[in-house]
Amino acid sequence: MSDANMPNQVSSRSERRPERKLPDPAICRAKHAGFGDYADCLVDAPFECRYVLGFGFHYHCLHPERAEIIARTTADQRSEDGSQGVA
Repeated sequence: MSDANMPNQVSSRSERRPERKLPDPAICRAKHAGFGDYADCLVDAPFECRYVLGFGFHYHCLHPERAEIIARTTADQRSEDGSQGVA
């Protein structure tokens, strides 16, 4: 019996989960890990990203532009919270 004839089977990867390509500026989010120039990846299930490093139950972002990703994440969180930094 072919896969197409199997009931309740997923026939392609895209039917299991929307396809995404990482790294992607629209998806990538990170925060400073608190030591060195390491960054914690905040993307849910970032397994496909070539810049992710699994570390225990966390993922480190090794993207060469991780400082920009952290800055964008921080700015997005501030705008979602409605808070603006007071200078």
